[in-house]
Amino acid sequence: MLIDRSNQKSLVLYEMRKFTAFRSYLVEAIIPGAPVDFENVLFAASIALLPLFYLTVKNWTETFLIILAALSLYGTWRSQIPLRKLFADRSSGLIFGSLALPLCAVFISIILRGDLQWKLLEQNLDLLNGPSRLFLAGIVFLGIKQKEVRFMDVLRNANAVGIILTLFFATAQQAGVPDRYTTSLIDLDEFSQQMCLLGLLQLLLVVFMPPSSRSMLVLDVISIVAAGKMTIAAGGRGGWIAVPVILVTVPFLYRGPKIRLLTIMFVLVTTVSATLSLNKTFCGRAYSIYTSTRDWFAGSNKPESGGAGRLSMWSISWQLIKDKPLVGYGSKDNLWKPVYSLDPALYLRPGIRYEDEERVRYSLCDTGEHNEYLNDWLINGTGGILSKLSLLLVPFGIFVVRRNLLNGNCRARSACSIGACVVVIFAVHGITQGPFGYKLICSFYGFLVSGLAAEATSRRENEHPCL
Repeated sequence: MLIDRSNQKSLVLYEMRKFTAFRSYLVEAIIPGAPVDFENVLFAASIALLPLFYLTVKNWTETFLIILAALSLYGTWRSQIPLRKLFADRSSGLIFGSLALPLCAVFISIILRGDLQWKLLEQNLDLLNGPSRLFLAGIVFLGIKQKEVRFMDVLRNANAVGIILTLFFATAQQAGVPDRYTTSLIDLDEFSQQMCLLGLLQLLLVVFMPPSSRSMLVLDVISIVAAGKMTIAAGGRGGWIAVPVILVTVPFLYRGPKIRLLTIMFVLVTTVSATLSLNKTFCGRAYSIYTSTRDWFAGSNKPESGGAGRLSMWSISWQLIKDKPLVGYGSKDNLWKPVYSLDPALYLRPGIRYEDEERVRYSLCDTGEHNEYLNDWLINGTGGILSKLSLLLVPFGIFVVRRNLLNGNCRARSACSIGACVVVIFAVHGITQGPFGYKLICSFYGFLVSGLAAEATSRRENEHPCL
């Protein structure tokens, strides 16, 4: 019995040493030089797990963002850093302001509409939900910057593994939509766009931050292929519209050997084109973008045509925006009466019947008009659209300007190039869908901008070549 207890005690001590070593490795890999205490272990773990479980585990993306924001506030309070030092450079203040502005703008629009009432509490909280996640991301930006987190390193590994993990969750089918797959968190079109985003993000990391080992390169390639497969399986046409834009944008930001970039682009375009050509369903849906748009302008669109339906919804939305351009309608639930009371002559194309647009009117009131910019203007008024444009344009401008000014700091320049492309992808996706209508996606966008902006404004040098 004494021998057994001794062995048991040794085993426990051995496991404790392993756990302590893992904690030290986790903190050192993500927050170099930081003490291995509970705060830093939880901060490092949350940074790694947030992108890992994105699109798979319900509510954990937002939960990790809240944890990171709380730890960032605690760390700032404990270190007693004055606010002027936190915003010592103008870029940091602008990034934080762009992430905080949507929350302020939506709250002001609520006041201007006279909706600050107890009976509208649920509606107002729903409107503030997504913008509040962006505000939390602004706080996280300060925490990541203060701790000098190696954001791109952890993002590369977590994103690659997370894409592969999502393969096992992307099996849900929505009623009435056969052979199109998503996860249980978001709808088909949003899943297609977000999965395309993740695949492009991994490609950007390969281009601007070359892998340090063959095993990492293999993991990158597998994750990019897996993202492409799931994007096709989701059947969303809007997810692909960012691909040609990024293929044009990347060469302007890339400073490395052009032959390397051309090789990557050639392999990517060839592989994607060959894959898509074998998928007749996807090819048909992609071609329908042209045909349905053509039919809409000709006045002969079919009710089931997705592209033409979007154009009709945008036309209706614009007419409604002109009635309330300043304050908006507050909630999509408030759209039913205005939409069905609107004179059809204002939005119907010649040759299209009122009855043919019933599905369009219903979809607009029920799910939205599938356009981020019109939706913000329609729901939150002028302040909503201006704050959303700021959310995209301010980080993009900072990434581009800082990239052109940086010479010696290769890591920061890579973060700027990747960050600019990420904003472009979200901006393009916003044309055909409303990604920021999900608090999940708001959290992830804020997380990406915060981490990449913190790296872009960091003074730490890096080990990979300048690109």
